[in-house]
Amino acid sequence: MRKLKNKLGFKLFYNDKFVMVFSIFVAFISWLYVSSTTQESSVFTVTNIPVTLPELTGDLRYFNADGLTAEVKISGNALVVASVTSEDILITAADISKITAPGTYDIELVPKKSSIKTDYSFTSTVTPSSVEVFVDQYIEREIPITDKIVVKSVDEGCYASQTVLSQQTVKVTGAKSVVDSIEQAVAEYTFQSTLSDTTVVKAPIVLYDSLDKEVKSSYIKMDISEVDATVPILGVHNLRIEPRIVNMPEGLKFDSSRIKVEPAAISVALPSSASLTSLFTESIDFSQVSLERTSFTVKIETPVGCKNIDGTETAEVTFDLSDMTTKTLAVTKFGVINMGSEQKAAVSTKSVNLTIVGPKSKLATITANDITAVVDLSEKSSLQKGIVEMPLSIAFSDKYSDCWVQGDYTVNVSFSSKTTLIDPLISSP
Repeated sequence: MRKLKNKLGFKLFYNDKFVMVFSIFVAFISWLYVSSTTQESSVFTVTNIPVTLPELTGDLRYFNADGLTAEVKISGNALVVASVTSEDILITAADISKITAPGTYDIELVPKKSSIKTDYSFTSTVTPSSVEVFVDQYIEREIPITDKIVVKSVDEGCYASQTVLSQQTVKVTGAKSVVDSIEQAVAEYTFQSTLSDTTVVKAPIVLYDSLDKEVKSSYIKMDISEVDATVPILGVHNLRIEPRIVNMPEGLKFDSSRIKVEPAAISVALPSSASLTSLFTESIDFSQVSLERTSFTVKIETPVGCKNIDGTETAEVTFDLSDMTTKTLAVTKFGVINMGSEQKAAVSTKSVNLTIVGPKSKLATITANDITAVVDLSEKSSLQKGIVEMPLSIAFSDKYSDCWVQGDYTVNVSFSSKTTLIDPLISSP
């Protein structure tokens, strides 16, 4: 049996593949033996070692220290140095004691062993031997975005309205000295083609200093780099101006021939969704219209989303009162409405002289009996003591519904609770 095994073992050496594997194995064992017993040192370069800098004191920080790497040569037993990696070595600053204020510093680098593998020596300085770092305080700042969207041309009959940005501010963070130098953030874009419809574009944000020089720095970051800029393209229309009149007598009919508006119309840019045919003025209180005052300068109201192209912001409204006259009547009877459930009230004013305006034919026959003078106590319904000046409301009988009172009038009203008698001397007749 033993003889058979010897023959088989001997025959293996006639197999080329076995001989090749066996030779490699023997060579490897021999190399391990020689390497572990020899005293001669091997030199090895460890590369791509991250640079780790110590933290700074106070509120200072590094702004360009990320991603720094270095290399260093080591020597020792061949097996040991071959197993050392970048994770086993720490590259750091030799001294940072002089870094006490913002600025640029040149820091010398030194290697240190940082793992259990210590049976080797550093045979050279770190490469690079030093690094230049920028040090500053960290701040955050919200900066308003202004638009610089240039529209070179639009279609005939169109108007490019004010650009609308999707965001009003940009947050800039980083080195204080750089952030503080920023004067403005501008969304910039120039349209080269002619616009005919409302258009939205991505406008990049550019930072500028006080000298209008662009601020570019790797020491700062923006939370957004661009904004959506919408340029509304509106259609131009010529709209007439209509006066808005309140407190006009119910029976008074003033058509366009009796009311003159100057200007009669203005050019306005409207979005396609708008269906306006006219613009209104702010309200004119007709009680302020008199023979002495027939013209009023009032603001033209432009709806949101529309643009007054003419720039005419007011209109002159004139009433034709050529067939009107005035008459003064003394009113002595006053009514009180909306009195509180727990109060008593009486008008203490004995008489009010009203200036009446109306057609000449009507004022020839009108008397005080055709007028109702009323005080509304709604806003004073809880008052139970004292004398208060209150506005007087005037109404005319149907025959004189085209007349009105010129100006505003007030009377004094005496209040008391239901358990208190009002002095009859100040009660209304």
